Amino acid sequence: MSRNRRGSPIATTADVMLVQEAMQHLDLYAGPVDGIAGTHTMSAVRTYKRRHGLVVDNLLDAELIEHVRQTT
Repeated sequence: MSRNRRGSPIATTADVMLVQEAMQHLDLYAGPVDGIAGTHTMSAVRTYKRRHGLVVDNLLDAELIEHVRQTT
């Protein structure tokens, strides 16, 4: 995962697609797997984080991606 100029993590397109596919599999996301972390993707991410006891924020970060990889 790369970082922007302020040091915040930036999810790659492949990371977003992985999360979108996982969210579809869990019936949390019905949109396209396009690698764009839009409104519907982020809504699914927040729901996923809430259900799994993760910090609910508006980040598609390394912790989430690793959690998704381990649980799906």
